[in-house]
Formats: sequence, structure tokens, C-alpha cells
Amino acid sequence: MEAHTVIKALEYISQKLCRKGIHVHLIVAGDALSCLLFKSRPTTHSISILQASTLSPRSLSVLFDAVHRAQKKFGLANDWVNTDLGRQVDSDYLDYVIHKSLLQNEIVFSSEGLTLVAIDLCFALKSKLESLTKNYTDKDLEDAVVLLRRLVVIYRGRPLTKGYIRMSYPRMEVSDQILLRLNGLYECYYHTRGVAGVHDEYMEWRREGIVDWSFGFEELKRQASVRTPLEKGLYSWRDKPLPDTPYRDDFAEIFTQQRVY
Repeated sequence: MEAHTVIKALEYISQKLCRKGIHVHLIVAGDALSCLLFKSRPTTHSISILQASTLSPRSLSVLFDAVHRAQKKFGLANDWVNTDLGRQVDSDYLDYVIHKSLLQNEIVFSSEGLTLVAIDLCFALKSKLESLTKNYTDKDLEDAVVLLRRLVVIYRGRPLTKGYIRMSYPRMEVSDQILLRLNGLYECYYHTRGVAGVHDEYMEWRREGIVDWSFGFEELKRQASVRTPLEKGLYSWRDKPLPDTPYRDDFAEIFTQQRVY
């Protein structure tokens, strides 16, 4: 689906919701972010959604009807809007992901009856890196660089550390090789580092930048061993209350139904 077609379909859904006096907030992830938010991809296969808050049966029914009417009107695939995202997020992370996504408030689309916000970008990056660790593709690496760039901007130009990436959603595994490739492409695009603290068998990096090989191996190891503690306050979210767990069973089921007109 091309971006302009998706926008028209979302506007159509928004109008249908607005006419019923409904405004729906949803969280989106995947290729839709690259296409609609970052504009780094011209197309997206689908929009994977997650409820930002519990929807009433009436709101679900109107949303369901609008999505299927938009599918027919604009010639979209049956699964152009789906709930795969809810199955991708570990149940232990779900409340936190929703909380962080709403707190982040990265608007993907907003109109009278519908608002889409991006999923927590740390989760999006970690999910992309886990996918790259299992099955590397150049396009996914480029998507990861775009996500990393946005996070670096949010953190006022500071690169993300290997430790921070590993500690964010720790059940998602990411290899050092992928982090090296990620930072290498990031440096190629932006001429500065995006990931700090990565180590492999060939080289070691200082927190301040790539080491100069002229220092010699002993000096290299000594300087690479110096680490600055992670900035305080990164995990202050633990002290904040989380929203109630959304009721998702009906929400996921309703988008798998086949509607015949």
C-alpha cells in the first residue's frame, strides 16, 4: 500500500468514527512507521494495531465496519489493518509498552475520529534488531538506523549504549555483530556514533568514540575498559503507575472475522 492510499483510507475511517461521535486512539508499529511517520519507505504491507485504551463494544463495531468499508473502497488487502502487534508484544511487557507509547506520544496520524501513535521506539528498535539477529536484511538494517536516529535526537544527541539496548526488553536477544553493523551504517549516514560500548574480537570502542589504533593494544584495552555509569533516571518509569490492562480478546477476534456486503 502506498502512503497516500493509506492516508486516504485512514481519513475515511476517521470520518466514519466522527459521524458516530467516536474518537479512537490506537498504537501502531512495523513498516507503517517507516512509511507514515519516518517516510523512509514508500509503501507498507499493513498496519498492525494495539488498543491504547479499552474500546466499548459500540466503538469496536463502528471501527470494524469502517475498516472493512475502507478496504473495499480503496482496494486494500483483507489484513491491511490487523492485530498482529498484540501477539508480538510479550505479555509481561504489554502494559509497559502501552504506557511508554502513550507517554512518548509520537503521532503517526491524527484526524477528527482517529489518532494513531507510534509504539515505544525503544521497543520498535529492539524488535527490529532481534529480527536482524535472526534473519539479516539490508532494508531492515536501514529501518533500524532510522529508529536509532530518532532515539538519538530524543536523547539530545547522545548515542545509545550497548548496555541500555540490552537492558531494554531483555528477553529480546541482539548480537554484537548487528550492533556493529547498525552503528557502522549510522556513522555512514550521520557522521557520528549512534551506539556506544560495542565490542567484538577485532576492536574495542571507547565511550567517547572509536579508538585510534596507533595507541597500541595495551592502551586500547585500558581505555576500552573505562566505562561511565548509565545516566540516572533512565528507569524512573518504574515508579509510575501503569494503565489498566486493555481487554484484547474481542478486539483481536473482531478483525479476523470475514464481513460480506
